[in-house]
Amino acid sequence: MAGLMNFFERMNVWMWILGIFIAHALLYILLGTDNWLATTLLATSVYAVALLVLKVVARRFTQNKQRT
Repeated sequence: MAGLMNFFERMNVWMWILGIFIAHALLYILLGTDNWLATTLLATSVYAVALLVLKVVARRFTQNKQRT
């Protein structure tokens, strides 16, 4: 568990969000979605919120481990 939390603590969230955005954009363009940009932004924002929450939880987890 500590290894996973350390990974989330060190990860570059902006690069992950950019990669997820590109992957979603390619997916929705290839599927022929009419509103691919709006759909891509919505899907990416859901993942971005989840990643940011994981980053906050990981930061608190590692801070608590350092105190004890």
